[in-house]
Parts: sequence; structure tokens; C-alpha cells
Amino acid sequence: MKDNVIQLNSSEKNFTDTIEDFPNRDWIEAGIKILREKSVEALTSKSISQEIKKEEKEFSRLYNGMESYMEALLDYWYEKETLKYIDMLDEMTGDAADLVLVMTEIIHNIDKSDEIAIRNMALKCPNAHAALARVDRTRLDVAIGLFKEMGFSEKESEIRSKIFYTSEIGTEYTSISSSLEQKIARTKLLMVRD
Repeated sequence: MKDNVIQLNSSEKNFTDTIEDFPNRDWIEAGIKILREKSVEALTSKSISQEIKKEEKEFSRLYNGMESYMEALLDYWYEKETLKYIDMLDEMTGDAADLVLVMTEIIHNIDKSDEIAIRNMALKCPNAHAALARVDRTRLDVAIGLFKEMGFSEKESEIRSKIFYTSEIGTEYTSISSSLEQKIARTKLLMVRD
């Protein structure tokens, strides 16, 4: 599934072995907390520094302004909310259909508050919008690969993956919620051959 991974924004960064190894993680998580609890307008070097009780000059030493910080934040989120789960799927055994069902369960069970915060930020920030597009594309490409492994054509795999992904995202970010059992049943329908 790593074939479907799009590289991080920052060209000098490599994928870390674990999200815990991500540089300056405390600063990044503070920013995500501010996004989650307040808004993108509340995200400043001062508010981030206050959140982790450090001097604002340390922020300036680590980041070359808010744009640099936002790039790191979005890279962290990509690694945490996409690559971590791809790694989990890569370590699992089972056929592609089993892995799509596991993806359904993962999406159902994860904390969605960070995703909602990033998606809200993407409405106002072009860099966040681009990062979100990268995340969506990577996730969709992984799903397409799994549907192709099940024997669906390229076009069928793309269509089924889009339905799968948008229905999973849609039920999480709208008032139309579904139970895990409903999501599994919907996913199984997508795996049925016509």
C-alpha cells in the first residue's frame, strides 16, 4: 500500500518510524488542539507558545513563521491520520476484502475531532486545502488498490472507492450518522460483483 503514498510537503523530511518521532510534536499537537477547540484565526505563535507554556522566541527558533509551522502541522496530521493507518493495514494479513472491512472499522473508531478541525481550516487556508487533497488522494488510492486486488477493473475500483470513501467521510461529518454494523453492510455491498 506504500505505493499509494504521496510524499510529505516538506522535501527535507522523511517519513518517521512512528508518529512519536515527529520533530517538535508538542508544538504541533498544541496547534491542533487550538484548531480543534477554537479556530484557525486563533492559531498564532503566541497562542501556541502559551498552550505549551514556552517562550514565543522558541517558536521563532523552530519555525520560520506561521507558514513553516502550518506546513509541519499538516505533515504531522498526514502522517498521523493517514500513514499510520496504512502502516497498520500493511502489517495485517488477509485478502483485500478483509482489509477494506478493517478500513471501515478504523474510520468508524478513530477520533474525528482533528480531522474536522483540519477540514474546517482547509476552507480558509490554501495550504491546508492542498494538504487535505493529498490526504484524500492517498486514502482514495489505497482503497482503489484494494478494490483492484479484489478483481474490479480500474474504473470500477475508482468508482467503488469514491463511494466508499465519501460515504465514510460523509457519515462522520454530517448529521447522517451510521452504526459500525450499517457501515460494514454498506461496504460489503460495494464488494459485490454486478
